[in-house]
Amino acid sequence: MPKCRYCHENITKFDREICPFCGGKKPFEGSEYLTQDITQTIDTISKDKIKPFKQHSKKIMALYCMFLGFFGADCFYLGFKKYGFYRIIINFVITAVLGTASLFLLPLINSSLVFDFYYHYIFAFIFLFIIYFILGITRFYTKNKKDSNGVFVR
Repeated sequence: MPKCRYCHENITKFDREICPFCGGKKPFEGSEYLTQDITQTIDTISKDKIKPFKQHSKKIMALYCMFLGFFGADCFYLGFKKYGFYRIIINFVITAVLGTASLFLLPLINSSLVFDFYYHYIFAFIFLFIIYFILGITRFYTKNKKDSNGVFVR
């Protein structure tokens, strides 16, 4: 951008008669139409503001889902913390509901299926573990999965 010959502010080529900053008349007269390097006028990002970046692995995400999917470890690994907390809460609710339901329904079906009460909750946990194990295998083969930064998982 050209500069005013009086105040040396950047002005446009349409301000030929009067400088909008200092009010000087004919700010281009007697000076050349010099342009300024645009990188001096734009505030660029400093290296202090840039976070170090590491791309996430599909294998690690699948292993987390297979073995720690009940606790939402794959969500936390990809950076979806809110979704991971939701998954933990939902899984504990499902375990409580399935465990309580089996605690009351199994003795009605067969009286020999009366266990200690905590075995019913372990069965519910094993059921969810199997579901997340299968989900982890499918996540290994899915394509175009992105993390919280919008970067594809390799």
